[in-house]
Parts: sequence; structure tokens; C-alpha cells
Amino acid sequence: MKNDKNRRKTATAFIALFLAMIMLAGCGKGKDDKEEESSKKEFVYVPEYHQIDFGISSENMNISQTVASGDYMYMQVNAWNEESGSENGIFRYNMVEGTLDEIPLELGENDWPGQICVTPEGDVAVIISRTSYELDENGEPINYSSSLELRVISSKDGSVKNSQDITGIFGEEDPYIQYLSMDGKGNYYLYGGDQTIFVISQELQKIAEIKTGDWINGMVASKEGDIYVNIYGEKGPELRKVDLASKSIGESLEGLGGGYGNAEYYTGVSKSIMFSGEKVALYDIASKTQEDIFSWLDVDVNSNYIRGAGELSDGRIWAVYQDYETENSKPELLTVKKEKADNVTPKEEITYGTMALDWDVKRMIIDFNKSNEKYRIVVKEYGTEDYQTGRTQFNADLTTKNCPDLVELSALNYTQYASKGIFEDLYPYMDQSGLKKEDFLENVLKAYEVDGKLYAVVPGFYVTTTMAKQSMVGDITGWTLAEMLDFVEKNDPENIFDGGARESIFYYFIYNNIDEFIDWETGKCFFDGEDFIRTLEFAAKFPSYEEMNMDYSEREGIYSRLKANKILLMQSSISSVQQFQMMMGMFGEKVSFVGYPNNERKGNLIQSTGGCIGLSAKSKNKEGAWEFLSGLWSKEYQESKYSDWGFPVMKSALEKKFKEDMTPEYYEDENGEQIEQSKTSWGYDDFNMEIYAATQEEIDQVRALLESAEKISGNVDEQLTNIITEESAAFFKGQKSAADTANVIQNRIQIYVNENQ
Repeated sequence: MKNDKNRRKTATAFIALFLAMIMLAGCGKGKDDKEEESSKKEFVYVPEYHQIDFGISSENMNISQTVASGDYMYMQVNAWNEESGSENGIFRYNMVEGTLDEIPLELGENDWPGQICVTPEGDVAVIISRTSYELDENGEPINYSSSLELRVISSKDGSVKNSQDITGIFGEEDPYIQYLSMDGKGNYYLYGGDQTIFVISQELQKIAEIKTGDWINGMVASKEGDIYVNIYGEKGPELRKVDLASKSIGESLEGLGGGYGNAEYYTGVSKSIMFSGEKVALYDIASKTQEDIFSWLDVDVNSNYIRGAGELSDGRIWAVYQDYETENSKPELLTVKKEKADNVTPKEEITYGTMALDWDVKRMIIDFNKSNEKYRIVVKEYGTEDYQTGRTQFNADLTTKNCPDLVELSALNYTQYASKGIFEDLYPYMDQSGLKKEDFLENVLKAYEVDGKLYAVVPGFYVTTTMAKQSMVGDITGWTLAEMLDFVEKNDPENIFDGGARESIFYYFIYNNIDEFIDWETGKCFFDGEDFIRTLEFAAKFPSYEEMNMDYSEREGIYSRLKANKILLMQSSISSVQQFQMMMGMFGEKVSFVGYPNNERKGNLIQSTGGCIGLSAKSKNKEGAWEFLSGLWSKEYQESKYSDWGFPVMKSALEKKFKEDMTPEYYEDENGEQIEQSKTSWGYDDFNMEIYAATQEEIDQVRALLESAEKISGNVDEQLTNIITEESAAFFKGQKSAADTANVIQNRIQIYVNENQ
């Protein structure tokens, strides 16, 4: 106890001294302090989650559509229960009071509810799809036919206010309604996917057909009561007005932002239209202005799982959220409100820099931000607007104080930056946190080393490779560029690969093998040598993509051409045991993984999945940044949360995955016997096969392939590839000789290497 008291006295004295120093320092703040203070946000947005009990017993529940009207949200819910079969319902939720009512919906045995919209009176219009058939003499259904009914039902008691069979207006045998909306005058707008909008009056009579001139991705009514269609144009999502009077589609709204093709538009409350994509924004049609509110990532919400959103009269934003990747997940309602930043406990920010945010990393960042009380990761995506400009800025930031704390390395030639001390060696961090190198695949860790130092955390990977029949190449595991060219020229195939254009051939030979022509230690380049010149001349024998102009609908299938030896080599990736099984089935005989050519004959390449992340040496929050990185290598994440796309790098997680692949699945036949059944089916072009539990031999082959990969795929400086592509174009057009082209490439790249040594 005595020691504790002494420590408390010392701490009190230190705090007093510290506060006095702060007060003195406040008399003369530096420039950085002022900039930091001015950059502080006045307001932040805070999400709140609300559980909704729909009273549906099924575990596999899904909200297929949401429509808002004022502070009410209308939801069409469907589910599947093994005992009761399909369950469907339409619900109305008061988002201010938090009350839920089911709207009775009378459905026949062969009825299925489709799209819904809400009338100005608060009633629900719903499309009912109906299947009819006759029975033959054996009681089997025949002569199927489909029909559509537009039904308007009361939100209060479910009574039918109006109903009309609308099948005939489409002129199709099997009509389908993809989108349904209503304008301010009570007219219904129906779109079935054939680039035509059908307009039906409030009395349920057809009044117009309007050609859209393009496929549409959605339809929305503005606050003013006009209908707009969402069309993906040259610059992304666009909204265009539907003009009923002229029966035409107007020009794109000016000043309306989009993003990534996942844009959804909703009727606004405070302004004309609300936009939800990666961010939430409000758009005013009259002034042609957009107000960005927040990004979903800023409020720890994964925009991929939003099933509908809208605006409330009190300024809050609502969304229906369902993580469909989690087994038996149920939908939740969340509301986001504006709060003064002073009312929210601040966290230390860790910046994550990337060209485009990886799906799995996004999930991990959201989980980290929700659970960590001290740190928060803020994402900076450089490639969202103009990719090339963003890439240039990304590379520039890496060498300045603007370098993000965490850096996604998959789009960078990070080995050059690592050699300059831009990134931290992660092996000491592993040692401090108890992570052991021997618990991970050593070849994967080694692939991300530079001079024995580890510069990247990779949660998972797959192998990109080239396959050939052993009967043609022998039992080999790699080859040099010269050996590969000798093999191809000797066999003189119709196609080297599927497609076989000179661009893909040249890419195969050079871009995954570029370090064979550059010695980064000495700075010497060898693009004017015999191998490079020979590769140019060889690739020129084949047509360009443009010259091939291949009609894939008339092309003979890959499987058929492999059997006939019309294709010598198969470029592919192996991302799962099941994919390996499929590839072996397609070849139909023993296969050699020859990979990409290089002098070491080690051409099976590692491609990271779920992120490839480095830690900046300039980071001021290295402890917090490593806390996030180490989570990607935790046993829990590696064995249970890591994506199915690729293989985990932790040995125990990989063996667990192998065990799952080897575990048979059974069904019980009419005699009560257990019969093994396929786990799934895989297909590739003109080949399909059922996939059963893997054998030990297949697992051993996959393990050997994974362990053989020692180099990284795609870690190439884009400036180098641009130089080669630009200068080789003149040769392929017959404007220069191969030797002259090689000399120009040699000179340009040598200058670039000298400048970046």
C-alpha cells in the first residue's frame, strides 16, 4: 500500500507539471498546432441500431425491398423455412415511435409478391406474380402461364382498394416487373427490363409507353413528385427525368455525384433526392447542388449490406442493414444522427492509404473501429476520382509527411520504397506480440521480405500459374524464357493460350518476369539482350486483340481445344482445393505447373487476397497500426473470419481448410443408406464437373503447389510497363526493328532506374 501511495503522489505532481507546461505552451502555438485545431470537426455522425421483430420464424429472412413515405418505412419481407416453406409479408414501421405493423396480404398458393410502392394516402401498391397450370392424366402440371396483378391495399386493415390484371399491357408471355414507382399525380411507372417504362393511371389503366434508350438500374420519385431513372453513363450513375408529356427521357441531372456503380436514390425529405452509395448526400433539383452528409465508412457501416435508406423529418438518416455474409443474419434498422463533436469521445486516428479498398479489409476496419476504444482507422482512397492522378499522388505521399500510417501495397512496387526505409520491418513487431514465424507459411513471408526484413502483412493468398500437360512438357516445375520459347516454337500451336493475342503473349513473357531484365542492386538493365529481342519478334507473329476481333459465341470451347492440343498452355489461378479439382478434371491427365518463365525456374507466383498492408516508418501511431495488422494474423481471423477466396497464411488455418475440403457430404437414399453427394459443381467455359470431397493425394498436390510459390505476382512499377508498352507499339506496327525497339526501351528504362536507385 505504501508503494501505491507514493506512485499516486508522483503521478499527481507529474500531472500538475504537465498541465502547467500546456498552459505555458498555449501562449505561443505553432503553425502545426493551429492547423490541427482548425481541422477539428465541429460535428460528427453517430449510428444507432434498432432490432425489429418481424414475427417470422424462419432463420433465413431477407428484406427484398424498402419504400419510405414520411417517417414510415414499408418493407417487403420474405423467408424460407424448412417446415412451413416460403413466408412473405409486408410491414409498416414507424421510425419515430418504433412501432411495427404487418399489412395483411392475401396470397394464393401460386402467388408471389413483387415490387411495392406507397400511395400519397399511405396505402401500398404491390405487384402480384401468379403462375397457372393444368394437370395431365397423371396429375403432373403442364401448360404453365404467368400473369401480373397490380393490387392496392389499405395500410390500416389490408383490405383491397383496387385491383387489376395488367398482364396484357406488356405484350409478353412471361412479363416481369423490375421497378415500380408513383409520381405526384398518382400514376404508376413500371419497368420490366426491356428498356420500356409503362405508365398506368391511378384507375389502373395504361396511359403511356416510354422508351428509355438504355438499361436502367433503378427508378425514384423526387420530393417534387417527378420520376427519375438511374442509368449508368460514361461518368458513372446518372439520374434522368421521365417526361410523361413528351414520352421521353431527359438529360442527366447536373452536379449529382455517383460512385462505384452501387448508387441508390431515394425520395428526399429536406431536398429533392437522397443519394446513398459509399457516401450519403442530398440533392436539390432546382439549384442543381449536392450536399455530402457523411460516408458510411465514417459511421462504421458497410455500405455493401445496406438494403434501403432514407431521410427522416428530424434530419436523421435511416437504413436497413443486413450482413448477408454472416450465417443466419437478420436485418437491422439503423439511424444516423448529427452530434456535436465535443459530445463524442475522440479517438486517435490511424490513416489507411489505398487505391481501392479491399472487401475483406473494409470489414476488418469496421470491426476494429467498433471495438477499439483508443484508435480509429480513417481510410483515404486515392483511386476514387481519377485513377492515374490518384496513383501519382499516392506515390508522392509515401515519401512525405503525408504518408498514411498503413499502406495497401498491392498496387505499388513496394520493394523500391522498402529499400529506402519508407516502411517498418514487421518481424520485431511479431516477436513483441508473440506471433511466431514458424506458425505461418514461410515461403509467403519470405516473398514479402526485402534484405531479410518483412514489410507486409498478407492475410491470405492464391497462386497464379501456368499449366501444361505432362505428356507434352514432362514432369517439370518451371522453365526459363528461352526454354519456354523453344517449346512453343517447336509445337507451332494454333494458340499458345486461350485468345492468343500478341498483347497477352508479350505480357506473359515480360511483365511477370521484368526483374530478369533489371538488376536493382547494381542498377544495370538488359532489355537490349537476345531474350528480349527474341520475345518481341515471337509475339509479333500473332494478331493483336483488335485484329483478332473474336466472336466468342462462335468460338470452340477451351476444354475442347485443350483436348485437341490446340491450346498449349493454360494461364490460371488456384484459389481453392475445389478449383484445383476442377482444373485437373478439365485437363483429364497429369499436369505440370510450369508457371511463368524466369532464370530460377520458379514461376508459380503469390497473389495476396484480403489486403497486403505495410506500416509507415513515419507513422505516429505505430502501436495502434500494429494492433490492427496483428488482428489479420490472429488465430480467430485466420481460422473463421477470413474470406473463402484464397488460402490463409497461418498453417493451422490452412490445415483446417484442407480438412473441410476432405470431409465428405452425404444424403440418405430410399433404403436409408448414406450416399456420398457432391459438395458443389464448378464450370469453366465449355467444361463442368461435380466436386466431391478431396482425396489426400489432391490435398498433397495443392500443398506442394502453395509451398512452391516464392515470388510475388504484379509487384511491377507501372512506369516500367508504360515504357515497354509505348515503345513496343511502334515495332508491332512495323515502324521499327526489334533491335532498335529494344535499344530505345533499354535507354529509357536505364534512365528511370538510375533516377530511382
